[in-house]
Formats: sequence, structure tokens, C-alpha cells
Amino acid sequence: MIEQKSADLAIAPVQPADNGLDQLVEAIENDPGLEGRISEQDIEGGAKAAAAMNAIITEAVEATGSMQDGVVTADEVRSINTYIRTHYQQEWIDLHGDDENGEETGFHLVQNDGATMRYRGDNLINTVADGIYHLGFEIEGDNFLNEDGDPNASVEQVAEWLTQFYTDHSTTGTGLDRITDTIMADKGLDRNITDAEIAEAADNADRMNEIIDEAIRETGVAADNHISTDDIVLINEYIQDNHYDEWVELHGDDENGEETGFHLVQNDGASTRMFGKNFVNTVADGVYHLGFDIEGDYILNEDGNRNASLEDLAGWVQYYYVDQSDTGTGLDRLTDAVKSDPGLARNTDADDINAGADAANRLNEIIDEAIRETEVAGDGRISVEDVRTINAYIREHHLEEWTELHGDDYDNGDETGFHLVQNDGSNIQFRGDNLINTVADGVYHLGFEIEGDYILNEDGDQNANLGDLATWLNYYYLDKEIIYGSEEADTIRGLNHAEEVHARGGNDKVYLDAGDDFADGGDGNDIILGGEGNDILSGGAGDDKLYGQEGSDIIAGQEGNDYIHGGDDNDYLHAGSGNNRVYGGSGDDMLIAEDGDDSMSGDDGNDTLTGGGGDDRLYGGTGADTLYGGAGNDYLYGQDDNDTLLGEEGNDYLNGGNGDDALDAGSGDNKVYGGAGNDKITAGDGDDIMSGDDGNDTITGNGGSFRVTGSKEADFIMYAHAGIKKQKS
Repeated sequence: MIEQKSADLAIAPVQPADNGLDQLVEAIENDPGLEGRISEQDIEGGAKAAAAMNAIITEAVEATGSMQDGVVTADEVRSINTYIRTHYQQEWIDLHGDDENGEETGFHLVQNDGATMRYRGDNLINTVADGIYHLGFEIEGDNFLNEDGDPNASVEQVAEWLTQFYTDHSTTGTGLDRITDTIMADKGLDRNITDAEIAEAADNADRMNEIIDEAIRETGVAADNHISTDDIVLINEYIQDNHYDEWVELHGDDENGEETGFHLVQNDGASTRMFGKNFVNTVADGVYHLGFDIEGDYILNEDGNRNASLEDLAGWVQYYYVDQSDTGTGLDRLTDAVKSDPGLARNTDADDINAGADAANRLNEIIDEAIRETEVAGDGRISVEDVRTINAYIREHHLEEWTELHGDDYDNGDETGFHLVQNDGSNIQFRGDNLINTVADGVYHLGFEIEGDYILNEDGDQNANLGDLATWLNYYYLDKEIIYGSEEADTIRGLNHAEEVHARGGNDKVYLDAGDDFADGGDGNDIILGGEGNDILSGGAGDDKLYGQEGSDIIAGQEGNDYIHGGDDNDYLHAGSGNNRVYGGSGDDMLIAEDGDDSMSGDDGNDTLTGGGGDDRLYGGTGADTLYGGAGNDYLYGQDDNDTLLGEEGNDYLNGGNGDDALDAGSGDNKVYGGAGNDKITAGDGDDIMSGDDGNDTITGNGGSFRVTGSKEADFIMYAHAGIKKQKS
């Protein structure tokens, strides 16, 4: 019997395959559609599963002697399949995963979950990678079967994809690799020329990228994060001085019907568009003329004719090579999105994208400064009030600069600042919103005026809601995971780090884990468990059950008749509207009621309970507690230890319970009982009935008439005011 090999992915990280298959892992990690829709943990899990399958494929290719000539044949794919099923069948099934009963595992954590990258007309993750990762499943006829037994990719197609991906044609580790990636992925080239020609051209382009990278580093022209036309001249001079002959050969030509070098793909049917131009035939071709002669403001081609302008070349090289996000915070991802959005790049000039990215980066620097100077993130979360504080700082210190950086789109068609890229064709999504046009634009209105719960735009109209701004800053600046539910009944399980959950409609169940988390139940009767960490839980509308569990939590029931339990540590519990039940749990807790008839118990610890406008029942529990009745006819019971009870407004019932308690009847006609212990009881303005009960008590009048019952000779009663009656029981 052949032993089934296995590996525990949870124990050790999977090593890269050290071949072109690693590109599939990088695609999973960098696909903007995935980041905009699913959690970082799901992306990490899918990438990890893909890396493990890549390692198995690599072992199978080597063990079967496949791809000796750089091409994987259909017969070799069948041999690879047999090897995997013989040695790794169950592990492969587990790594590929599934999406049964609403739960996704393995590679299925990212498959059909919003990926947007394309490869020769197909979705790179959902079709190409998924086809390759069915390599370990059964073959029936000419097709692989999927986990449900239905036909997936053909054996021939998987052979082609393995051939195309097994060798990496993008090796510089710079943004220039995106040029060769796009050449390999072009659908038009795939229709018109062979895989071998595309791969050879990409390899020549990759070597020219290495030379460009060397030239930029050696000349230092990108030190200011900007490439100018003068910088293009310096790059050109370096290439001509050090690599001219090699460059000419790499670029190639199409003389006498024979194509060589990069010319194997130039003017051969490429269809990808960038910056409003054919990407391969104009943009890439222009970049790969960088080593030819310059005449005036243009680079010349191999025939001595004008090719790209130096201005266009500067914009293209900056777009691909220069990293314009340098705050060192998660806000850099917004700038990166400007540089990577395919819809934006398809139709917008590179200079406009670069200028928009520069504006975004400087706006990010100001936001970072505001957050650091105001210290609003010191508690690990940015709230709506924190957004107001950030806004006030920006307006006080940077208003004029902020307005200029954000820019506008004027009636004459001119655009400035960040508006150079806003509403210009971007299509990356973030949790259902356009990332550039809505999310980034909302963040970059942070320095404008606030009206109510909204930030205003440059025209004085409502832009983003302050709550949304807080959520986006928590995600991008504080690296909190954002999880959205649906309008149906969802079960949401948290991650092992800080996250923000918006369950939305439906009767939801939310189970948080480690980390300082935020969860909003939204509409419906929800159940939320905080788990470890200092959590903030909000029930929203509906009759909710909220459990803080471990950590010092903040819990707000909001609308509906809610059940709230603080759990361990020192919690802040706010009942909200409705008739609620609130339990502090262990720790020194603060419990606050609103207008409903609430029942609140401090439980263990030295707690503070404050009644609201309804007829509330407050129980101190163990510990030295403080109970405030508030408005309404309330019931206050101190229970154990030395408590302080204040009836405040309404006709209240106060009982100190055990311990040496201090009881103040407040206004209204109250009944006050000291309970066991040496108590201090103060009457209020109304007609009160007071009893010291056990212990040596002190009872004091306070302006109203009161009656003392059940007192003992040892009690001290102050008859300082008229209207006092003493009645022994």
C-alpha cells in the first residue's frame, strides 16, 4: 500500500514552489476584488491552500519527468494527476476545499468570492487557478471532474495553463512586472499567435525590465518618487552606455517577415487597453524603446522614426515603477488602489493617475498626522466622535492645503487633485461600494465641513456618513477586519484579531473571537458573543442578546427589549430603549438604563447602576455598589457589602441589604429600608417611610415629612425638621 502523505497547514507556513505557480498565490493575495469583498483571513487561507497545492504539483512534475521541453502535454497532465491521486488524494481534496452548507474551506475560501483579475479572457482565480487546482480530482473522458462530480476544465486546457504558468516571466520584483504579466494575459495575443511566441516576447520584456530597473537605481532618478522627462533622458543615456547592443536585440524587429524579441507580440493582435491606448502596441512598445535614440521630445524607434513622447514615457514609467504610497500606514492601500484599478487605467491618462495618487498620498499623510496628534486611536478604535476630532484638527491646521489636494472637476472640464481619478472609470469594489469613487472619496472629504451625521462635499452637499468614515478608517488605518452580513439571518464567526462586524438585517448570530472587536447587530433579533478582548457590541433594532464575555466591554442594547451580560472584567453596559435585562457579571461595571422599565444587576464587583426614565429594578449584587434610581418609580436593592443607593426622582423603594449602606430617598414618596448593617438613611422631599432594620443606623430628615418604622433604641434619628413621625413596629 502506498502511504498517503499529509501536512498540517496550521502548524507551519507552506514554502513557495519557487516557480511560476507562485504567481497564482500572488494573484490571490493581491486581487483587488477579493480584498474588497472577503476577509484577510479567508484570503490568507485560500493563498495558503494554493501554495500547498503548488508544492504538490511541483513534486508531481519532477517525479513524472514532465515538461522536459518547457511544455506540459495532455498525457503528462494525466501522469501528474495519477501521481497526485496516488500520494496525496485526500490532502488534495482538503486543500481544494468546498463550499458546503454555507461554509467554505481551502482554496474555495477565495473561489467565486469576487476576484476580478483576468487572464486571456477568463477570470484568473475562478476559472484558471480553479482549473489547475482540480488536477488531483478524477478525470472522466477529456475533462476533470469537480468536487460535485460535474465536468470542470479539460485536460488539454489544464495542460496549456500549466505550460503558461509553470515558468515565471516576471522576475524583477518591481511594478514593471505588471507589464510582462499583462503581455502574458492578453486575450488578443492568445487568439493570434502561439504560447511559445508570447512567452519568448515576455522573457525579452522581462530582461528589458531588469535593465530599466538597473538604470533607475544606478542613476537615482526615482529618489524623489517622481519620474520626469529629464529623468527619462538619464535612463536612456545609461542604457545606451551600458546595454545598447543587448537592448536592440531584446527589443527585436519584424524585418523580412521574421519577428524577434519583443516584436514577437508587437502589432500581433493584442487587445488590452491602458491609458486609452493599446497596451502592448503603444504603451509597452514605447517603454521598450527606452534604449533607442532621442530626438527632441520623442524617443525614436528602430527605423529612426518617432515613437513615444518623453512626457508619455515619464508617465508610464512612473505609473509602473514608482511606489507613490509612503505613509507606512494602511492608508497606503488607498493610494495603491489608484495605481492598480483596471477600470481607471483603461481610460485615464497615466499622468492624471500619477497626480491623483500623489494627492491621495499627501492627504493620507495629513490624516495620519491628525490621528497621531489627537491620539484618537489610543483605545484601538476610531469612533464617530473621533472622526469629528480628526475633522476639527484638519480644518484648523491644513484646510487650504486639504481643499487644494482634494481638488474639483470644474464646469470647463478641468480636474485637479484627487478629482483627477474620482468618477473616471474605476471599478474596484469595497464591500459593495466603489473603492475610489465612494470609499476613498469619502475619506478624502475628511477635511470638509460636517453637518449633522454627514461630511459635506466641495459643493456643500452630503457626502459620506460619519459612521461609514469611522468604519473605513478602522479598516485602512487600524487594520481592523470588516465583515458585513446580509439582510437575511446570518451566522458570522469572528477571527483571531481585531474586526468590525455589521450584521445588518435578519436574526443574526455573531461569535467574535480574540481581539478588540466591534459588532453591530443591525435590524432583527440578534445574538452577539464578544469573546476575548475589549469589545464594543451594539444590538441595533430588535430584541437582542448581547454577551461581552472576557475583556472590558462596551455594550449598547439600543432599540428593542434586550438581554445584556457584561461577563468578565470592567464593563460599560447601556440598556438603550425598551424594557431590558442587564447583568454586569464580574468586575467593576457601569450599567445605565434609558426610558424603558429595565432590570439591572451589577453581580460581582463594585458596580455603578443608573436608572433611566422608566420604572427600573436595580440590584447591586456583591461588592460596594452605587445605585441611582433616576426618573420613574424604581426598586433599588444593594444586596451584599457597603452600598450607596440614591432614589432620585419618582416614588422609589430602596433596600440596602447587607453591609453598612448609605441610602438617599430623593424626591417623591419613597420607602427606604436599611437592611442589615450600620446604615445612613436620608429622607427626601416627599412623604417617606423609613426603616433602619438591623444594625446601628442613622436616619436623617431632609425637608419633607417622613415616618420611621421598625427602628431600635440603638438607632440615631435626627428630628431636625417639622413633619416627622416616629412609629415603632
